[in-house]
Amino acid sequence: MKRVLKTLGQTLGRCVFLGLMLALIGLAVVPTQTARAAGIYNNQVPQDAKITDPAEKFEDLNPQAAYDDIVKAAQNPAKVEQVYEESLDEYKAEHPEESLVEKAEDFIEKVTGNE
Repeated sequence: MKRVLKTLGQTLGRCVFLGLMLALIGLAVVPTQTARAAGIYNNQVPQDAKITDPAEKFEDLNPQAAYDDIVKAAQNPAKVEQVYEESLDEYKAEHPEESLVEKAEDFIEKVTGNE
């Protein structure tokens, strides 16, 4: 009887160990498969990708002049508002989609009659 229980215990232990190992392997394999399917680990370079020289771009930026402009604008509250409006207009020109907030504002104006 002891030998039967011992054999049964060993078999059950091996089955549990095998199940845990398969589960561990499954956890390691499944995320990489879904990532590859989603294209996260895509080795192909996009056709519109272009290698640029970072030093060339940094020189074009002229960070000191940009910093000086920001400091001057921050010292004059009217200038801050003007710079903000210019930046907002530039953003809206680049992103012509009307946001949800803007749609809600338009709707509220129509409902209240404050057009």
